[in-house]
Order: sequence, then C-alpha cells, then structure tokens
Amino acid sequence: MRHICLLILLTAALIGCQKKKAESAAAQTSDPVAVNVFVDRPQVRVGDLVKYTISVNAQTNIDVQMPDFAENLAPMGSLLIHDWENLPEEKLPGGRVVRKQTYELETYLTGVYEIPPAKVNFAITGHTNTLYSSALCVEVVSIAKEGEMTDIRDIKGVVELLLKEKNRTKIIIVLASLAAVALVLLLCLRKKKEASAPPPVPAHVKAYAALEALLAEGLLEKELYKEYFSRLSIVLRTYIEDRFEIRAPELTTEEFLAILRQDPKFTYEQREMLRSFLMECDMIKFAKGETSLELAKEATKNIKNFIEQTKETAEQKEEKEGGKQ
Repeated sequence: MRHICLLILLTAALIGCQKKKAESAAAQTSDPVAVNVFVDRPQVRVGDLVKYTISVNAQTNIDVQMPDFAENLAPMGSLLIHDWENLPEEKLPGGRVVRKQTYELETYLTGVYEIPPAKVNFAITGHTNTLYSSALCVEVVSIAKEGEMTDIRDIKGVVELLLKEKNRTKIIIVLASLAAVALVLLLCLRKKKEASAPPPVPAHVKAYAALEALLAEGLLEKELYKEYFSRLSIVLRTYIEDRFEIRAPELTTEEFLAILRQDPKFTYEQREMLRSFLMECDMIKFAKGETSLELAKEATKNIKNFIEQTKETAEQKEEKEGGKQ
C-alpha cells in the first residue's frame, strides 16, 4: 500500500512538471522577448547529468541580460550545477536573435526535483523589465533494479583458521620482523627527505609572485574588475594564512575581521585597510558594487604595502626555527 501511495505522488508531481514544461514552450515569439526552458530528459538515474537549457528569443534592438542561474542553487535543494556554457547567438529572420545557456545538473539523491524559474532582465527604450520562465521538474531514480534494495542476504559465518600453535608462532615472528624492517626503512627515508628538502619559500615571496602573475593576466586591461578583486582577495587571504597561521581563506569576512580586532600583531591602520578592502570585495562580488581601474590599482598598492609591512624578518625566522628545535 505504501508503494502505491508513493507511485501516485510521483505521478502527480511529474504531471505538474510536464504542465509547467508545456507552459514554458508556449511562449510567443511575437513578443519582444520570449523565454523558454527545457531539459534533455525528464527522468535520470542517480549520478547522471541533466542538460538544462535557457533560450531567450528577442528582438535585436533589445538589450537582454542572460540570467546568473547559479543564484538558484539554494532553491534547487540537492541539484548541483556540474558545468555550464553560453552558446553562440542564432540570428533569425525578422530582426530577432536567440541566445542560449546550457547547464549540466547532477544529484546523488532520488526524488522529484523542481528547477526554479530563470530570471531574464531586458531593457526597452531605457526601461528595465524582468521576465521569468516557468519551473521544470526532473525525477531522479535509483540505479538499483526493483527488488534489489530489499534482497539483503545474511552475512556468512566466521571462517575459522585451523593453524597449529607452532605455525602460528612462526607467522607472528615473520610479520613482526617485516614490520620492524618497514619501520626502519620509513624512518631512513624520512630523514633523507628532510635533509634534501629545500627551505620553504617565505610567505611574502609567494604573495609577490602571485600578485605579479595576477597582473600579467591582463584582467585590468580587459576591465574584468569583479574577477580581479576576487583573485586579489585570494592572494591576500593566502598570504595571511601562510604568514600568521590564520585560516583566512576558510573564514567569512565577518569572522576574519572579528579575529583581527583581537590580534595584537596588526596595527589599527592595517586592520582598517583589511576591513575596507574585504568589505569592498564583498560589495563587488555580492551586491554588484561599483568599481574602476583606479580603485583596483589603489587596492593593489595597499595590499603590497601591507605585505611589505608584515613580512617575516630574519630575526623572526631564526626565533621561529629555534622554537621548533
């Protein structure tokens, strides 16, 4: 009876999903902007990828902003984005163009999942408008065949080892000898590795190299300021972790700033610089805050000054190495 009820619920959910899919496909291309969404298959097995496509059909004179579909990860529950890409534009007769995005979704839990509507912003005569697609549903089924999950066999009984006492003693001696030899070899290899290992690269040297590599990518010249600030933040957090053993890359901005307020190794000016920079990065990343080439250069200069002010001195290095001995 329980299986019948579950089958009825899954059938009803799938009917609702197919209805939403039909409503999505019914968007009229005669409208200034039409949004369609579809999946390559409505049912997959656990671990399979679902190809989800967002198609926007619009007049060529309309400025269309394709959605940042990653923002819908939380509402999708156990569905995760495995990969995505923007497809080349397709120009149609009558002054229209089709833009498409594809996403590969995956999950390892069975059930019926609803993919939330995609949000598309577009501007007509200077006015911004928003259009939503319909939601879609995907059923994820188990890779096990029906009846396999309940067919659990009893474990086999304990296999007794019929060894004579004399043979058992010999085996124990051999195993103990092998373990001792392996331990000696391991200790010798470890000492040899420690003796031949090069000295660790100082944190500030690695940070300067990472900054130079970041600047060489030309993100500022391409006006990719959001990505530049994100990468610059990673360079700073990694330096602080290497230099001060603070797990900065794993902390939120609020958690990191709370630690800074209680750490005497940083001056007031340094704490204020870090707070201002990290808050600015969050604004750019999450709130789409305004930025520019001048702000990016100023932030880079501040990070270089901070590294120069806090890099490990020769005296500090000797003191730390002496404490480890």
